[in-house]
Amino acid sequence: MTITKPFAASAGRWVGLTLLAGLASTAQAQWQAKGGVSGYYTDDVALFSVTRRLSLKDDPTPPMVDRPRQGGDFVYEPQGELEWATHNALGELSLSLDAGAYVFADRTAFTHGLYELTASQSFDSGTKISLLYNFVPDLYLGQNEFRRANGARSEHDERLSNHYWSIHIDQALSDALTFRLLARYGLRNYQKPFQHRDTRFLTVGPHLEWIITHDVELLLGYHFEHGVASQWKAMHFPDDVSYLNHYASAELKWRLADRLDAMFIFDFEKNDFTTKDARVDHYHAAETVYQGEIELLYAWTDAAQIRLGWQHGNRLLTTEQESISNNNFWIGLDYIF
Repeated sequence: MTITKPFAASAGRWVGLTLLAGLASTAQAQWQAKGGVSGYYTDDVALFSVTRRLSLKDDPTPPMVDRPRQGGDFVYEPQGELEWATHNALGELSLSLDAGAYVFADRTAFTHGLYELTASQSFDSGTKISLLYNFVPDLYLGQNEFRRANGARSEHDERLSNHYWSIHIDQALSDALTFRLLARYGLRNYQKPFQHRDTRFLTVGPHLEWIITHDVELLLGYHFEHGVASQWKAMHFPDDVSYLNHYASAELKWRLADRLDAMFIFDFEKNDFTTKDARVDHYHAAETVYQGEIELLYAWTDAAQIRLGWQHGNRLLTTEQESISNNNFWIGLDYIF
């Protein structure tokens, strides 16, 4: 598969035209602010962020972590979202900005921010088009070994910034069924000396949302992704992180009581590394990930929600003898202002 330049320019024009349409024919615009705070305990600081982001609604193909098992820590997550919505000649237009961070108590080098900007236009036909930009700057993966072409090895901090642009097209098939088609283009830009790992990736996949009953909702999804490392940078180093990725997920939301919901999530992911360089550690290798999550959501008031959850992930690389697990526990509070 050949990865082409993203649709950022055309997407920008679409957002601009939609904004003009919204400004030209607006009802009274509505603003809404949401905030939240969560406290976590993780038994692996290196895998915490990639495990938490493994989701249909986030970034299920984060960068490769070569050195897990870096110890546990407590993590604090503040989060805020500001949304603006109005009606225009086409339907409903909304813009939102979501900002948050994972703040580590002791292993502060792993602290990083997460930002997302979304523009959505809904139409009377039941179609909704959303454009998203997601940015994670200065993500620390831990210490890693840098191998030079002459065989020399040295230890360095591995850091990168992650960007992706995504388009979602939702179509209501009935009052209970919604089909979504997703496409995204992304960049992982590594800092020196690992810039030969710079990666471009392209993702496509369908989602299906099904309201089974008043008390039960189901979300199913599949993504296929192709990631290509910078070949002209990687050819001089025995290190190539190019891959093909298959990801599938099921999310079940079940109303247990009047104000109490339970969320059950299962994720499966398979990374096939595509390097043709036999010197690379991941040559002819694959990584398989199984992950499960249980979360209880209690509506304390009409504006406040309490969350309590546990997440367990298991990763196995074909070049390793043992699988690697990660457990995350949390309690959180969400509030609508």
